[in-house]
Amino acid sequence: MSLQAPRTIISGDSLIVYRSSVFAERGFCGACGTHIFHRPQDGPELAISAGLFPAAALHIAREIFFDAKPAFYRFVADSEKRSTASMAREWLPRLFWRRVMRYLGSTDRAGG
Repeated sequence: MSLQAPRTIISGDSLIVYRSSVFAERGFCGACGTHIFHRPQDGPELAISAGLFPAAALHIAREIFFDAKPAFYRFVADSEKRSTASMAREWLPRLFWRRVMRYLGSTDRAGG
């Protein structure tokens, strides 16, 4: 579970960031191993682990990849449900164009 915190900057002496897929990276505490965030490499989005915040201040607004959850897994919240296909339709074009723009920016700086 995560909280969406776009354009947030996270830093710290024990912060370790690694590339977890072709388009995203994760941050965790190098001292204790706690997962801190997940973010795309080419965008402002940032998902911070919900476990880092007091539970009383949180509510479930959206469940993503709902179709891939185990049968025994269920929230009691009346939340928006997003399937794997709907997430792909939302994110793949966005990630593609960010990559294109990053590539075009790097070729402009390289002189060609």
